[in-house]
Amino acid sequence: MKLFNGNRTLALLFFFPLLSAQMLLAASPDQALLSLVPPGAQIVAGATSATAPGKPSSFLLTSHKNVLDRTDFLSLAGVDDSTVIRQMIFVTGSTDPRASGEHSLLVSGHFDQARIFKAAVQNGATVTQFKGFQVLIQHPFERELATFKDVRWLVVIDSNLALFGTVYSIQQELNRHLARSAADPSLAQRVSHLRRDDSTWSILDVFNDDDGIEHALGSLDPILAKLIHDGSSFLIGVRYGRKVEVEYEATQRSNPSAQTVSNTSMQSVVAGSLKESSLLPHPDPTPVRGVVKVGIDRYSAWLADVTQTGLTQGR
Repeated sequence: MKLFNGNRTLALLFFFPLLSAQMLLAASPDQALLSLVPPGAQIVAGATSATAPGKPSSFLLTSHKNVLDRTDFLSLAGVDDSTVIRQMIFVTGSTDPRASGEHSLLVSGHFDQARIFKAAVQNGATVTQFKGFQVLIQHPFERELATFKDVRWLVVIDSNLALFGTVYSIQQELNRHLARSAADPSLAQRVSHLRRDDSTWSILDVFNDDDGIEHALGSLDPILAKLIHDGSSFLIGVRYGRKVEVEYEATQRSNPSAQTVSNTSMQSVVAGSLKESSLLPHPDPTPVRGVVKVGIDRYSAWLADVTQTGLTQGR
């Protein structure tokens, strides 16, 4: 399976303090946001809590265009000092050929539409209508014109949901809102495997080979590098305590020669020996589950190394 044409390289996205926007703690992924995600999305990733003071920055896996959506949405919403952000969900790609290059950001919280739209229009944006919704049409910001050409829509629903992304994506998501669609069953089933205290999470369809991501996650644990190399799809949840825990569920292509981790209770520690794990032939695409537990100092060093290599900027 191809990974969203024209946007195959993933980026590690870091969440820093959100300027004037207050990000509140939340428990599990917001069902109102999940219900808007069109079936077949190839990357769905979310942040359900802010990084606590004194804790390392959190990360998730998403596309470079999602990074731009987040940055630009915060620029637009930053004019409103009453903005509250509770959760963000990033959506990229689709099995629908019409939506292979699509991307969007779904946000729950509180947003003053009139104030945000007024400021954007003063800076060159325009406003239109779509099925009863006011829509802000945002062309690329000057700072990104050299590498980014997508026109995006911003819609605020009932002051508590904001949708920002490419036109076709937002139209699909608004249609799902109007139809009161439930979350796609496949997505809901995978999200149900997350722990309640996961701060960030990522669901990724089958990887094409990507040496950068393979190296980055492989430096956390060699087993992750192996799974990425073999083209696994991933569910990754990350939580932060005395140690950072990266819990994953991977499903590989059916390949008799593939080497997979068979012990579903596997735990390993970076810069230490692998424990309770084994590599055995497994011909079936059986989910492989494991958790990598990393000390805060080691995690911070890993994060700094990944940042320095430029993976946070995409390609």
